[in-house]
Amino acid sequence: MNRRIPKNFVLVEVSCLRHKKIAFEEGLDIIVDPSFHPEQHAQTQGVVKAVPESLYFNNKDVMNSVEYLTDIEVEVGDQVFFHYLQINNAISKKRIIHEDGKFFIFVRYDSLFCAIRDGEVVMCNGWMLLKPVAKASDKITAKSDRLPKDRQTFDPLMGEIAHVGNPVKEYFYGKHEADSGINVEQGQLVAFLPNSDIPLEYNMHQSLKDTYYRVQRKELLGIY
Repeated sequence: MNRRIPKNFVLVEVSCLRHKKIAFEEGLDIIVDPSFHPEQHAQTQGVVKAVPESLYFNNKDVMNSVEYLTDIEVEVGDQVFFHYLQINNAISKKRIIHEDGKFFIFVRYDSLFCAIRDGEVVMCNGWMLLKPVAKASDKITAKSDRLPKDRQTFDPLMGEIAHVGNPVKEYFYGKHEADSGINVEQGQLVAFLPNSDIPLEYNMHQSLKDTYYRVQRKELLGIY
């Protein structure tokens, strides 16, 4: 596929637009209707087929600018993870190419969280992936690991940095915020602002092996 990619978009091949069944470890599959709460069934990953020549950042242009002033950190062939609303936006705005039985969608670059390249995680747009830190368990919470991941007893204000990327040079929303001087490393325990611990994917279609939260440097309160 040889196509010119518009600024601020990445062309991604996805296996489907919305998941139509839930697979269980026991081998059982349940067919679901993705038109009911479609955002919960949206595809959130794909393979990069083309990248833009550049990104457009202008903190006075709310209609066209990306949200973060960064370099292009993904490459053709990367498996990327993006915000679940990107599929719905692509469908509504007809940003889909259906060719030879395959689906290709235009994904906003600033919706990307991370990429996997040769088995290594590459973070995008200044995001970090944090492993939730479990609270001290007692008899009541000892079996919490049997609950859905978002119901387990994790402290939402503390996490361990699993993967960290390059700092954001400037934020569109928060013109006086930047990541310079906020030095963090993999393995550190950090405290972060409430409501900034956004799950990467819906539990029912989680494609990552572990539970992660995505947090940016500007939302950190401190390092333990």
